Amino acid sequence: MNVPRFASAVAKLLRGSLPDEARVTGDRARGIATIERAMLARSRRRRLHWGGATLALAAAASLLVTAGSWMSVRPKGGALVSINVSPAGHGAALRAGDRAEALPERAELASGQRIETPPDGGASLRLSTGTSMDLAGSTFFRVDSQGSTERFSLQQGALSAHVAKLSAGQRFIIATPDAEVEVRGTRFRVSVLSNAEACGSGSRTRLVVTEGIVVVRASGATVDVTAGQHWPSDCTDAEPTHAAPVPLGLPRTGAPADASGAPTHAEASRPVAGQSADHASPVRSAAEHASELAKQNDLFAEGVALRRQGDVDGALRAYQSLIAHFPASPLAENAIAQRMRLLSSTHDPRARSEAERYIARYPRGFALKEAKRLVVGP
Repeated sequence: MNVPRFASAVAKLLRGSLPDEARVTGDRARGIATIERAMLARSRRRRLHWGGATLALAAAASLLVTAGSWMSVRPKGGALVSINVSPAGHGAALRAGDRAEALPERAELASGQRIETPPDGGASLRLSTGTSMDLAGSTFFRVDSQGSTERFSLQQGALSAHVAKLSAGQRFIIATPDAEVEVRGTRFRVSVLSNAEACGSGSRTRLVVTEGIVVVRASGATVDVTAGQHWPSDCTDAEPTHAAPVPLGLPRTGAPADASGAPTHAEASRPVAGQSADHASPVRSAAEHASELAKQNDLFAEGVALRRQGDVDGALRAYQSLIAHFPASPLAENAIAQRMRLLSSTHDPRARSEAERYIARYPRGFALKEAKRLVVGP
């Protein structure tokens, strides 16, 4: 309907219904003119109202289209990765800038924060991606970024990591003073020596890969390090993962064992049934390997939980079970170190023999100084 034409027609009808003497002038004529003007003004307001509403709807639609377009091109994996950390051993320090405080039982790390562990301390990190990292004693570790690129710095010390498989566009990098380690889902141990050595072109970084592939960038070169290998390849101090010692047998019923549940030396050195002394590890399926990794993690976690509950004997047994079943595990060194520390904290004389075992197996291990102190004495 054409509103202006309708208003004009109504005005004409009103004028036509008036007496002849009032058609041209007078109060009634002025009244009709007023009605006509009011109706025309109302029609204009309606046009403005609907026009404004139309513009508002158009603007809202434009905003929705723009927002949808922005969301469709927003990079995946942009959300921050949360990092939960808990102390291990004799604790750790949490540092942000110049401020340092004791690491609480459970904390969440942010970019720029650092973890510093004493010689007898440690820390366990669990990321929302499924990745886990365990920091050894005398370690300086920093979170650099936690978005689509997860980047960390290891200034000194050592860490063991199990990196969950990353999606497209995601990266996981650990930077050391003279190298950069990048992975796509694997298990490895990286450490930084206090002093450079002649091998490895003087690099202080050491890497041992137990699963998957790790890329190392150093001195302008890029090297792929696969499971069972170490880097630098010309350094002999890295613990080889392919030359594992003979698996230790578990104590049989009635077999002599120490109070912690560990088998005696004679029992431990006995070859496993069906294996020669120069054993050749049978080929295992991927499923069996994954199952073994899960058992290793479970045993170590059990030891940590029992230690925190104050059950020293239970923790000693859990750590020893891990060492006995999986002597080549990347967690074995931590398990021996934890046994050594637990025994020392309770003034158990077996701490010395545990320290000797650690030195024999890990001559360049992260707890070497601590072990030597126990052997030599105060």
